[in-house]
Amino acid sequence: MVKTRWVRNAAVFGTAVTLSLASVSLPVNEGSAASFCQETEMAGLSLSLDKFYTVNYANADSLNGVGSTPAPAPAAADNAEPAALPTAEPEKKTEEESEGSEEKRKEETVAKQFRDLGISKVSDYVNIRKKPTTESKILGKLYRGSAAKIVGEKNGWVKIESGSVKGYIRKDLLAIGSEAQDLAGKFGTAFALVNKGVITLNVRSKKSTESSIVTQIPEEEKFEILGESDNWYKISVDDGTKGYIAKQFSHMRVRFKKAISIAEEKAELRRKREAEEAERQRLAELAAERERANNASSSSSSSSSSSSSNSSSSSSSSNHSSSSSSSNRSSNSSSSRSSSSSSNSSSSTYHATPGGSGSAIANYACKFVGRPYVYGGTSLTNGADCSGFVMSVYAQFGYSLPHSSAAQSGCGRSVSLSNLQPGDLVFYRNGSRIGHVAMYIGGGRVVHASNETDGIKISSYNYRQPACARRIVG
Repeated sequence: MVKTRWVRNAAVFGTAVTLSLASVSLPVNEGSAASFCQETEMAGLSLSLDKFYTVNYANADSLNGVGSTPAPAPAAADNAEPAALPTAEPEKKTEEESEGSEEKRKEETVAKQFRDLGISKVSDYVNIRKKPTTESKILGKLYRGSAAKIVGEKNGWVKIESGSVKGYIRKDLLAIGSEAQDLAGKFGTAFALVNKGVITLNVRSKKSTESSIVTQIPEEEKFEILGESDNWYKISVDDGTKGYIAKQFSHMRVRFKKAISIAEEKAELRRKREAEEAERQRLAELAAERERANNASSSSSSSSSSSSSNSSSSSSSSNHSSSSSSSNRSSNSSSSRSSSSSSNSSSSTYHATPGGSGSAIANYACKFVGRPYVYGGTSLTNGADCSGFVMSVYAQFGYSLPHSSAAQSGCGRSVSLSNLQPGDLVFYRNGSRIGHVAMYIGGGRVVHASNETDGIKISSYNYRQPACARRIVG
């Protein structure tokens, strides 16, 4: 997440920031948290602070004697009245007047957009109601740190818009104005966007054009900012891939979490249940297929042994028959070991179970969009990293892949980036080595476990420069 110090500096010292309020919503009871309030860009608030700093902060600094240059003394004029001397004891302001003056000064130095921005400051969430009363219907929730645009005020309540939710929130539960601006660094996440017209931008290993290139990113793609210096942003491209981009070819945008409506929260819960059910069903199908294969193998071996035993029995005594029975048991045991060995051997190769087409695998992978990213994880529902996600998806169709993007880049067969098909794996470099993997789903897009901020998501296949692709199916 964004560090408080430099995000606040961006808001105070003139970095061009774009705050977008996009829509979302939530469901309902005062008192329980929903863990799936996702961060999304908020649209509608555009903030450029360069001019604001010149007009307001320069004046504030002058008033406080901070970094200001004394104004030149006025030129002497004939017959001018002598300037009045200050009294020895200046008039003292009351405590209330001092506090009011300080609050007024703070509000004067707040960007206009923050005056219309409310950030939830409660420990969990605040309900958004249809009318300005606690008895009114709950339309959604605004979780701690989530933001809303304030469009009106009435009797201690503010009317807000956030995501797809429009309604009322008690004013005292929101940070507004200077308080909201102070919280921007804590709850906002800053992203660097490649400027329009920049076809590809180098991501460097260090803050220097002489340093090695980690990867390349295209125009208008956005990446989370981890830090900044005078001329560079440090960004996270995806899991394990970080580097520096030149500020002159990019700009910064800050986003907050947004409100979630009741309908959206129910839909999210439904998607989560469907993902869990899809995983459960596919595992059950895979187990059934393996059981049928094992039974077929055992039945074939048993039939062969029985035929051999009967032939031997017809030409031998009862003792020999007993010996044949023993031999039959030995044969079955050997057959079982052979079947087990065959099964293990099959699981280490890259052959799909019946029906495991590339399209079916890609469609299945998309069911887990929105699930979390967890470094080292392999759970499709509870969290996986990039190679763990690909490995687990393919495992549901009988394929065994290693838990490493570099190792996976040696599986299957090579395929041209211009000839990608659903289910193909697309690989990306981190410097000179493979550092990330995604699955092609068609239409120029991939699904992948990206990072802790975005989780499993869909991106353009060239959201960064692809290195190569491999086909596991077919």
